[in-house]
Amino acid sequence: MTGAEVTPATMRALAGQAAELAEAVATAAATMRAAADAPTRLATFRLDDLIGELRRAGYGLEDTAKDLARIRGRSECPADWGVCPDHGATLASLGGRSACTVRGCARAWDYDRAGLPCSEPVAFEVHHDGEAGVMRMCAGHARDAEARLIGATRLVPIQGTR
Repeated sequence: MTGAEVTPATMRALAGQAAELAEAVATAAATMRAAADAPTRLATFRLDDLIGELRRAGYGLEDTAKDLARIRGRSECPADWGVCPDHGATLASLGGRSACTVRGCARAWDYDRAGLPCSEPVAFEVHHDGEAGVMRMCAGHARDAEARLIGATRLVPIQGTR
């Protein structure tokens, strides 16, 4: 696989291989537990943990496939981190999930939105008096830039959005 592009399909295929290996180990463990001799039955003590680890690896590969798909399908917003589309940089992430921390905002995502590139559509041009000039950003990042970016002079809505 060296040099080849890793795609969501690649990750899903690896997840499938992990699941197949977990099932093969489970079958071997069942066969060993059914053996007539006690020493063979006792030799299965590691296998249940191994089966669980293989299944967790498969789930991790599936989640990575979903993350790659999000990254590949990202919008034109250049930010390499996600935001709440309504409130900007207000996300908290825990256990691979994210939620907006603004009181009363019920927005939550079943993935680490804060840790992945922005997937919101561009909605504003952020005019900046520095080298950047004009940056196209989603609504959440534009609001955040207006509040935090030194030299941000104005937000201009892009035609056809919001």
